[in-house]
Amino acid sequence: MFGKTIDYWLLRLFVHDRHPETEELRQLERNLGIESAEARFEKWNRRLDNKIPIDPAMRYLDVGCGMGEMSLALAQRGCRHVTGIDKDPYYIEIAKRCARQAQLQDKVAFECMNFHDVPNEQKYDVVLSHELFEHVERPRDCLRRIDGILKSGIAEGGGRIILAFGPLFHSPFGDHLNRFFRFRIPWLGVLFSEDALMRLRREFWRPVADEAESFEDTREGLNKMKFSEFLRYVAETGWITEQLIVNPQLKRWPALWRLSNLLLRVPLLRDYFAVSVYAIYRRP
Repeated sequence: MFGKTIDYWLLRLFVHDRHPETEELRQLERNLGIESAEARFEKWNRRLDNKIPIDPAMRYLDVGCGMGEMSLALAQRGCRHVTGIDKDPYYIEIAKRCARQAQLQDKVAFECMNFHDVPNEQKYDVVLSHELFEHVERPRDCLRRIDGILKSGIAEGGGRIILAFGPLFHSPFGDHLNRFFRFRIPWLGVLFSEDALMRLRREFWRPVADEAESFEDTREGLNKMKFSEFLRYVAETGWITEQLIVNPQLKRWPALWRLSNLLLRVPLLRDYFAVSVYAIYRRP
């Protein structure tokens, strides 16, 4: 906004001395179980108007599964061929432990691997991803890779891509830094110098600080993809849209929901008000 030096000293007044992420992660691990997994899945499915396909015969791939909540919930609902992958071994170990505790290890498998390393010969009826797509490197390539491992079989309900992600970087809180500050500052990553924000992060974000000099290089990684870019990448795949809901969290406030839908129709504004995306696509 005012240059990296002034932005730094201005924002320095509002940072926390200690970021709560590690403590919250440990709390999530303690609370994780089949009940919490089902609650998260129900919330996700409800935002997609309960259209996530459940079929014991289908093969599911959960990309960036984290601690495995979505995979566990699918298995609990009777899906017998569920694979969850994540490149973080810490998350995978937690997911495996939860699967054993819930006695679902015969229905769901967890593997520590990068999505781009999934063998070409492995095909899936449904590829799903939750709270990941704003973090992946090369999102366009990621969508193409998904297309390459999808089965056909649309008549049987297969060949689905289910995505839920956000907040997008250019939306009000898409920088993922607001818990780092004493109060929420909208469009922080858009309005203020990235150098200033990264300097503050290196100096004050504890106990999970790193030496990142850009949003892309942080531990969580942010690809800065705009909503309009996402729509263009999907259009390039040729997928058919079955469901696309933007900002469904606003449905509880009808006036805000209507305003959001209005702003999303304006090309120059949509990238700055598209916070979260919930979508189901299928191959043509």
